[in-house]
Amino acid sequence: MSAPAAPPSPPESTADAAVIAPSGRRGRIIRPEHNSSFAAVLANGPFLRLWIAQAVSQTANSMVDFSLLLRVSSVVALHQVAQANTAISLVILAFSLPGIIFGPFAGAVADRVDRKLLMAAVNFFRAGGVFLFVLIRPEWHVQSILAAYYAITFMFGTAGQFFAPAQGAMIPQLVPRGQLVQANALFNLTFTGAQLLGFTVMGPVVAKVLGVDLLFVVTAVIFLACALLTLTLPKSQQPKLPKEATAGASFRRLFSDVHEGLIFILNDPLLMRAIAYLTVASTTFLMVAALGPQFVTNIVGLSENDIGYIVAPAGIGVVLGVLLVPRLARRFPREALIDWSLALGGVVLMLLAISKPVLMLILQRSPSVVLETIVVGALAALLGVCNACVLVPAQTVLQERSHEHIRARVYATFYTIANTVAFIPIFFAAAAADLFGVAQVLGVVALILIVVGGRSIRNRHTEDRARWTRVRTRSRQGPEAFG
Repeated sequence: MSAPAAPPSPPESTADAAVIAPSGRRGRIIRPEHNSSFAAVLANGPFLRLWIAQAVSQTANSMVDFSLLLRVSSVVALHQVAQANTAISLVILAFSLPGIIFGPFAGAVADRVDRKLLMAAVNFFRAGGVFLFVLIRPEWHVQSILAAYYAITFMFGTAGQFFAPAQGAMIPQLVPRGQLVQANALFNLTFTGAQLLGFTVMGPVVAKVLGVDLLFVVTAVIFLACALLTLTLPKSQQPKLPKEATAGASFRRLFSDVHEGLIFILNDPLLMRAIAYLTVASTTFLMVAALGPQFVTNIVGLSENDIGYIVAPAGIGVVLGVLLVPRLARRFPREALIDWSLALGGVVLMLLAISKPVLMLILQRSPSVVLETIVVGALAALLGVCNACVLVPAQTVLQERSHEHIRARVYATFYTIANTVAFIPIFFAAAAADLFGVAQVLGVVALILIVVGGRSIRNRHTEDRARWTRVRTRSRQGPEAFG
C-alpha cells in the first residue's frame, strides 16, 4: 500500500488575499484584474463543450427519472399493488444506493483513467440502459416488471456515479483558477435548471405527446450525442503507475487509492469543512423538496399537483444566486459568504415554516390561498439564493484545495457522504412530518441551519481576533506572519 500523500499547500494567489484591518474586521477582497466574466468563461471552447454535455445529459437524466416514476406508478395502479408507496420509493433507492456503494471507487477510477473517455463511456452506458427500459413489457408478471425496473435503474445509477467526479475534477483543468467561481456558478445554474426542465417540463410534455417508450428512445439518442461531444475534450493528465502483475494487485491498488483520498481529506480541515457545507446545503434542499407536497396541501391549501408554485420560485432563486455569487465572492471572503448564507437560509426556512401563523397574526384572520402562495413562493426563492451562495463557493474551495491527481476522489467522497445523508429526507422526512407536522419538521431543520451558520460565524470571528492578539515572535507583522 502506498504511503498517503500529504495534502499539498494550495498555490498562493493574490486572488484569495483579503485586506484585514487591525480591528480584526475583514476589508474588501483585493483580486487581480482578469477577465472573469461569464462570457469569457463560455468563450473557452473545451469548457463550453463540457458545460453543454453536462446540461443536456442532466436534462435527459431528469426526464428518465420522471418517466421511471410515471411508469412504476402506472404498473402499481394497473396491478393494484398493495404497497404502492414502497414500490415507488424503491425506485429512488435504486438511484441513490449506488452512490453509497460505488462512490469512493468511482473517484479512484476517475483519477486513474482519462476522464473524457470515462464520461463518454458513462453516457454510452446510459444510452444502453435506457434502451433496456423499452424492452420491459406490461404483460409480464408484476413482480418481474418491478424487479427489472429496479435492476436497470440500479445499473443506470451506478454508471452515473462515475460521471460526476470526473466532470467536477476536469473543470479546473479547463479553466484558470481566477475563473473557477464563474465556472462553478454556470455548472450549478445548468444543473438546477436541467433538473427543473427535465423533470417538470420536458419529461411530462414528451411523455404525454410521444409516450414513455418514445421518451426513452429520445433520451438514449441524447446520451449518445453527449458521449460524442465529450470525446472532443482534451485528454486529462493521469499519474504514471507501474503495471500491476495480477488482478489482485490492481484491486489492492484501487483500495489504496480510496484510502489515500480519505487521508488527504482528513488532513485538510478546510476541505472537510467545504464537504460539510456542500452536504448540508444539498440535504436541506432535498428535505424541502421531499416535504414540499405535504406543505403545499397541509399548510398552503393547494393540491399536490401545484408543487410547482414552490419548486419554480426555488429554482429561479438558485439561478439568481448563481448570477450573484461571483460579485459577492469578489467583495467578501468565501467562508464568510458560506457562513452567512447558511444562517440566513435557516432564517428564511423558519419564516417559511411559520408563514401561515405569522400572516394570521398580522391580518387577524386566516390568509387567502393566493396571499399564502405568494409569500411562500417569495421565501422559496430566497432559500434558493442562499442555497446557491453556499454551493458555488464551497465547490470552488473543494477544487482549489485538492490536487489534480486526487481531485476526483475528493469529489466522490463528497457525493458518497451527500447520498448517504440524503436517505434522511427520502425515507424519514415524510414519516416525521406525519407524526409531528410538516411545519415542525421544517422548523427543526431551520434551527439546525441557524445554529451551524451562527457557530461558524462566531468561530471565524474568534479566530480572526486571536490572530491579532497573540504574541508576535517573528519580524513580520500581521496575521499573515503566523502559520
